[in-house]
Amino acid sequence: MRAWTKGVVVLVALGAVAGGAQAQDPAARPPMERDSLEARVRARMAQVVQRQVGLSDEQMQRLAVTNRRFEGQRRDLVMRERQVRLGLRDELAQPDTARQQQVGKLLDEMLLLQRQRLELIEAEQKELATFMTPIQRARYFGMEEQLRQRVMEMREQGLRRPGPGGQRRPAPGGVRGGVRPPAGGAP
Repeated sequence: MRAWTKGVVVLVALGAVAGGAQAQDPAARPPMERDSLEARVRARMAQVVQRQVGLSDEQMQRLAVTNRRFEGQRRDLVMRERQVRLGLRDELAQPDTARQQQVGKLLDEMLLLQRQRLELIEAEQKELATFMTPIQRARYFGMEEQLRQRVMEMREQGLRRPGPGGQRRPAPGGVRGGVRPPAGGAP
């Protein structure tokens, strides 16, 4: 495993630990302490990025500005994609096939969101190119992709972990064990 890969995994783990502690007992971490922990994780992540990508202090300042500029758009896309994925999952779980038109609309929307994501990445890369070398951009892009992948894996693992009382959490779609009751009523 490359050194920067290890750094990203460590940062994701730190973030997961911080998030996990908050999820287990939200009252255990006052907002100021949570903010402080998040700030420390962000600062540590910035150190790893700076070292592994090879950025100067000035480049790091510009990267922070760029990230803030694109973060709102990125967050909006993620939320919209999640809503569409959930809508598709719910539509596909329905027993009737009369919902073809709705599924088609959701698929079209997913494709549109994917195009918007690509446009956002292109715009961000153009801005990064104004102060990073192509090698630095490639390293940074790789770190971002690996971080996103690891976060997705951790979320999926969290969904599969047993909940209180040792029972598994419901499978996506709200059905335990992936088995749906008959369409006509009680199991």
